[in-house]
Amino acid sequence: MSSRDFDLNSLLILNAVIECRGVTAAAKKMSMSPSSVTYAINKIRRMTSNPIFTRSKSGIVPTTLAMELNQRYIKAMSLIHDGLDFSKKIKEDDVLRTITISTYTFMELWMSYAACSKEKIMGGISFNFVNRPGVNDNRIAKLRNHEIDIDIGGLLPNDASIISQKLFSSPFKALVSNNHPTIKDKLTLNDWNESKHVKWVLTDDETLNQSGDANIVNELTNRNVEICSASSINSFMICALSDYIMLVPEYLESFLGKILPVKFFDLPFQTTMTSTVFVHYHRSARRKQIISKCLSALDSISSQSVE
Repeated sequence: MSSRDFDLNSLLILNAVIECRGVTAAAKKMSMSPSSVTYAINKIRRMTSNPIFTRSKSGIVPTTLAMELNQRYIKAMSLIHDGLDFSKKIKEDDVLRTITISTYTFMELWMSYAACSKEKIMGGISFNFVNRPGVNDNRIAKLRNHEIDIDIGGLLPNDASIISQKLFSSPFKALVSNNHPTIKDKLTLNDWNESKHVKWVLTDDETLNQSGDANIVNELTNRNVEICSASSINSFMICALSDYIMLVPEYLESFLGKILPVKFFDLPFQTTMTSTVFVHYHRSARRKQIISKCLSALDSISSQSVE
């Protein structure tokens, strides 16, 4: 693919679709037919041999490549409008500081919280969180196709094009509301057995990575689970607002203790079950500088979780 293959008109249309968040709205804005807009987007897709948009429940979502092309178009147009005044410095971070991440909802919240903290842990990175596919093959495909920059979750199968780094690893604790009517300063085995439980449900792929001896410990297999949820945030909130309890990785204790009226207890029984979270990114990532910056910020979050 050569830069000569691109024409400004196609990139102008791409910019309109991203800003309008849809083909129909972009076509109306530019006084074009939707088919003409689609043709221009498909032209870019053929030239790059990569997806430009993906579909979600809320509509179409630009891929990392689309965001990069759009930012470069904006930069080029800015230079043109300024009379090609190259004396004006344009910081690369301003152009390429948006990073697309697929992860758990609790990681979205944690990273967003860190971004708006006084310490500015995330260093001005702009996040674009997208829906997380539950199947490992789909997670790998999105990294290979550069639809996302970073995947955070359970360990993916070995793939020559993907780098994996461990982010968190810890045993589990019990999460209990500060306002629980009976569990105050200690969690007993009787408390565990008599309580209603919330269960954060992982996909089969990730459950296998984190189960340990969970399938043979009676206290885990026979607990009274009344609510199951695929959303970690929903599970935590139910626990904080009720007398239900749940298993939570220990690395979340510091963060959840800051933002929710909850407390943590050691489990009143023995188990080898652990939770391990990995960061994955493409070996030939187009934007190594911003990805490296994000990884450093995640390392900072990881360090705070064990303080």
